[in-house]
Amino acid sequence: MNSEAQIDAVTFEVASAALQSAAEEMGSVLKRSSYSPIIRDMDDFSCAVFTAEGDLVAQADYIPAQLGAMSLVVKAVLERWRGRIREHDAYICNHPYRGAMHLPDVNIVIPIFSEGELVAWAGTAAHHIDVGGVNPGSEAPDLAELYGEGVVIPPLRLSIAGEENEELVDLLTENFRDPLSTLSDLRAQRASCRLGEERVHELMRLYGTGTVLAVMRRMLDVVEAAVTRLLEALPDGVGEAEGSLDDDGRDGPPTRIHARIEKRGGRLHIDLSGSDRQTAGAMNIPWASARAGLVYAVRCVVAPGLGSNDGLLRALDITAPRGTVVNPTPPAAVSIRHNSCQRLADTLIRAMYEIWPDRAVASSTVSFFSFNVGSTNPATGAPAVMADVVGGGTGATAHGDGLDGVDTYMSNVGVMPTEVVETNYNIRIRRTEFRPGSQGLGAFNGGLGLIREYEILRHPQHATFYAEQTDSRFAPRGAASGGEALATTITVLAPDGTVIDTPRKTSRILEPGTVVRVETAGGGGYGDPAARSTELSDWDAREGRLAG
Repeated sequence: MNSEAQIDAVTFEVASAALQSAAEEMGSVLKRSSYSPIIRDMDDFSCAVFTAEGDLVAQADYIPAQLGAMSLVVKAVLERWRGRIREHDAYICNHPYRGAMHLPDVNIVIPIFSEGELVAWAGTAAHHIDVGGVNPGSEAPDLAELYGEGVVIPPLRLSIAGEENEELVDLLTENFRDPLSTLSDLRAQRASCRLGEERVHELMRLYGTGTVLAVMRRMLDVVEAAVTRLLEALPDGVGEAEGSLDDDGRDGPPTRIHARIEKRGGRLHIDLSGSDRQTAGAMNIPWASARAGLVYAVRCVVAPGLGSNDGLLRALDITAPRGTVVNPTPPAAVSIRHNSCQRLADTLIRAMYEIWPDRAVASSTVSFFSFNVGSTNPATGAPAVMADVVGGGTGATAHGDGLDGVDTYMSNVGVMPTEVVETNYNIRIRRTEFRPGSQGLGAFNGGLGLIREYEILRHPQHATFYAEQTDSRFAPRGAASGGEALATTITVLAPDGTVIDTPRKTSRILEPGTVVRVETAGGGGYGDPAARSTELSDWDAREGRLAG
């Protein structure tokens, strides 16, 4: 094998770019070969390449919520199967207390061998529309334990020596509401991993296995060194911030997330111990997701131009006691963890801006409205589970207005196209439009939230929906004297048009003709609203962006 000393700068740049390209090409394969709209149309997945020890070296940037998380699954596979890992095996895991995030986010990873030696891994994580449990979509805000949320899969072999594990497939088939979709997507993930394996083998044939492994190690070292240098160039200091979830998942009291960040030299010390104890409902953040939130926030504020790998984590010292909402004790429920992750990201970013106010931006929405429905296919009548997400506005900055109607912070999911909804489910989309006046005002305004209406058709359907920031006390904040955005509202209309009083997070049977309307929060404003330019104010009025 070639030694690391033989790697020149050109070889390193070309080979590291090839690894990154492999992860991105894996994403293209998964997107184009998947069965479910949440993967195919909404891009709720990630693909990555790892070292033999499970450290992430290259990941395609699809979902930031999965940045910094997937490597823990590889390490869990190694812990369980070390000494028994064979070429052409494929492993599956969705266990939130074994490195995964929540049960619908299923990880598939495969080992990569060279001359009989394990040298790397290729992996994917993708959101599946249903993995069993009490509710269609496998999410339930009011559940107290993980077991009710779906089938819990520890690190197991999906394929053995290249052959699908029929016994495991039979088990999954009997526990999923739409096994055709789920199993088809699992096979698409496995195909994506095989493509990653092939690309790594091509690179090893070109440069030699030793060189490629040395490039992987150096990729981690380069990111660590770059983050350390960037931190050293910033002033030392301490910042604190806190943010609250509307409730505990059961319409209980607000849940507080607190972050204290101290920067000294080239290190960040992040202390989350001031956060509340784990919640009674499913708002808890498993450690993999919390770690992903830390990676995302630090990358945004300190090193936005860097690629993401586990080298960034080497510059962080993290305190997150077990039993808190950011690191719960099993078997606490976690299915709604993404809303809490969004609040964690916002809180971490605001804490860092306490240290470096020149980098401040207004808060984005963390509402993350989700709508899961056990429906049927209008063409065939077969059971079909829909999972949709509605974004909102990003916060304004010192350089411009926020973005309208996007999935903010750690998410990057597209809203499901109307045609896809109405073709695949007995649901009608009555409206999808921007929400005028939802933004915080400032010299630069926040982005607009969205309005979307779903109508249930033909037969009663089991729906689960939830959102954060329905409490106006926790609406997106402005920065530098900018204004707050509006809170999110959810309205349920009976078939006769009367309003049905419902909790803000709920799971229930909806009769045909029922309409669920969500109006999401915009982003906070930046700067004094009186300082907004005449040109931008005229544009606001002309485009109907302000409240009527």
